[in-house]
Amino acid sequence: MQNLNQIRARHVLEFANFGSVKGKNGGEVIKKIPPVIMNNGLMAALAYSLDKGQQAWRGVFDAIAVHLSSQEIAMIPADKNSAERLLDYLASDATSVQLRDITAESFEWLNFARRLVK
Repeated sequence: MQNLNQIRARHVLEFANFGSVKGKNGGEVIKKIPPVIMNNGLMAALAYSLDKGQQAWRGVFDAIAVHLSSQEIAMIPADKNSAERLLDYLASDATSVQLRDITAESFEWLNFARRLVK
């Protein structure tokens, strides 16, 4: 059985190797997301990622949604594995406690991503 850090690292490495952070700044976007979440909240950051021209943000939040919906983490339903579906879930079905826990897990994922994604 793997611990949470091993699962997070594996998911980030899969994202780093097979996903792509597109945009003119590439992996630099990962450093910009945590302060935006801290200042504006996870739902506002997710909404920003869905804006046209934010492919890098969208890619990161899609990967976070895949992580949160994975069988090992299971913080959100398995069918909510994209940024758009995650925002819909948070806005309509999640409790404030779930939102807090999902935000904390997203920060943990981003902490690994900051070190592993180039």
